[in-house]
Amino acid sequence: MPETGYFLEVAQKTPTRFWINNPTIREAEYAIAAGAVGCTTNPSYAAKMLASAGAAEARRLLDRELSPARSGAEAAGALQRALVKGLSDLFMPLYEASGGTEGFVTIQGDPLTEGDPNAIIREGRTARKIAANIMVKIPVTRAGIRAITTLARENCPVMATEVMTVSQALRICEAYRDASRESGREPVFYVTHITGILDDYFQALARERNLNIAPEILSQAGISIAKRQYALLGERNCPGRMIGGGARKLADFTELVGGDLAVTINWRGTADELIRTRPPVVSRIGEQAAPETVEILRGELPGYAEAWDEDGLKPEEFFDYGGVELFRNSFIKSWRELLAAVRERAASRGENP
Repeated sequence: MPETGYFLEVAQKTPTRFWINNPTIREAEYAIAAGAVGCTTNPSYAAKMLASAGAAEARRLLDRELSPARSGAEAAGALQRALVKGLSDLFMPLYEASGGTEGFVTIQGDPLTEGDPNAIIREGRTARKIAANIMVKIPVTRAGIRAITTLARENCPVMATEVMTVSQALRICEAYRDASRESGREPVFYVTHITGILDDYFQALARERNLNIAPEILSQAGISIAKRQYALLGERNCPGRMIGGGARKLADFTELVGGDLAVTINWRGTADELIRTRPPVVSRIGEQAAPETVEILRGELPGYAEAWDEDGLKPEEFFDYGGVELFRNSFIKSWRELLAAVRERAASRGENP
């Protein structure tokens, strides 16, 4: 068992909490021992498990879910739910011990239907049947907002994901508040900020357009918006809790330490590295980017002002924002790999889903 001290120290000294992202069962066990209080998965999870050291178990579950009566997409969704069920079982003791405030495991549906609110709602209702500690993860697009408000009225725990911009965060908090007032229900609600993927988008833009932005300034783009989002949600007493996601570097965790929030990270290369190096536990959530840095980024980095400004995007623009599109495309690629694996497995069994 790896050493576990770093995240336990973070939890002792700050309100910041650690969630694990897309883990194998063994990684989830390590993460719980290290202090993880929740688990996220995304549409790439099943494909990842079929290519992991635990592929034999994933194939066994897929064989169980294959049926001539099921389409390939239906079998893929069933496999995803079966894999997430294994994680929910691991986190259930924490969910029960906390009275239902911790120990959640998220699931996000087919990215090919992300523009259809009715499909998202159907998938969310099906996913909630897996276990009491399942949280439905839904992108903050116009379709996603409809789905989130519907499920929130039904008392379904929700994580609002693919949030790259302040306007997305504020809009979904407003929609959740309205749904809660109408229904009288306040299910557990998290609002992401996908810091690392947003940085990937900005870095790619800088390379493609040969932008002359100093690396030390460009590196602050994603995290500066995450910190602004956290501050605004607090100032406006918005419902729910923020969770950082899409981590690509250790700073995507350490720069948010000190906030009353959670951060979800991969085990390999991030969580294990933080445990190994055990950096000092320092509250950095309040260390905002210098005004001159923000001014440079707003003026020279395409897409930054739209992410920074409170009214930077309208709901109908969320779906096509570059960082959101980048993230969704990665999920679509993985989902298509999953569908191909389902077809291949079915063919090997003489079936044709």
